[in-house]
Amino acid sequence: MATIRKGGKGWQALIRKKNHIGPKSKTFPTKVQAELWAKAIECSFEKPKGLAEEPPQILREAINSYIEGPLKNHRSGHNEKYPLQATANSWIGGVPLKELSIRHFAAWRDERLIKVKANTVMRELRILRVLLDWAKDELGCELKCNPARALKVRDSCDARMPYLTKEEENQLIQALSQSRNPEHKKLTQLALATGMRRSELLSLKWADIDLDQGIARVNRKGCTAQGLSNSQRLIPLSQTTIKLLKGYQNCEEQVVKVSLPASRHAFNRAKKIAGLRDLHFHDLRHIAISRMWTEGMNAIEISAVSGHKDLRMLMRYSHYLPGK
Repeated sequence: MATIRKGGKGWQALIRKKNHIGPKSKTFPTKVQAELWAKAIECSFEKPKGLAEEPPQILREAINSYIEGPLKNHRSGHNEKYPLQATANSWIGGVPLKELSIRHFAAWRDERLIKVKANTVMRELRILRVLLDWAKDELGCELKCNPARALKVRDSCDARMPYLTKEEENQLIQALSQSRNPEHKKLTQLALATGMRRSELLSLKWADIDLDQGIARVNRKGCTAQGLSNSQRLIPLSQTTIKLLKGYQNCEEQVVKVSLPASRHAFNRAKKIAGLRDLHFHDLRHIAISRMWTEGMNAIEISAVSGHKDLRMLMRYSHYLPGK
């Protein structure tokens, strides 16, 4: 505790803390000021809550800390939470972090490959790589290295070559038209016209769109893995997109007023009705960007629409369209 005493020129506050680095005394005109200063200095002696807690000792604890921490701010957090929880509840979740090795992850990989495809295992492994880096670098966990980064998954390939004929597209739109909520059809039409991600379309507001200038302002949460903050970009709108938007205009704040779970359910139901069981909503982005190439747009123009900063990534979204 600090000592407050009356001096010749006012009230003096004395800090009696061993090994304290900083001012140990100060004089103030009033006793209240001296007490406030002493209290502020004493508060600085207390360790922040995060430093007072021991770092996670087993993988399950690290996963739970990650879910309650960085994952909440991750733009794909809702998709990554479930596989992380499943991993935490499996046998590998009980392995001490200081003993964790590539042999553990190899056994986990082989076990997962019996139940799911190689691409699924690869996506789950990428999440664990980021998690272990965070646990080592920011929580101070006893990890000499990140064993997940040395592991390989054979026969995994994220590349897709989606393609929709005009007839298949019409069947899909027709199936969506049967839904009670017309917003589901609107979402798919805009995805095919703009190449925007579902999350971007669901967060798009009419205030972000300038139909006269033909541009839309898109805000997107950054990726925790890359340490990026929220980003904003201006998307030039095609004449097809502008025509669609003019037909949609209403008094709602959101351009597409539907929840993420509802949009997933409606799209999955519609693609089955249309006989397109292998189609994913994200494939619409691939299809839209491929169509931009066939329409004569160059890489700079397409990257302005798609938001890709790397030409190599842009090319992964660009596929040859038969008959074009």
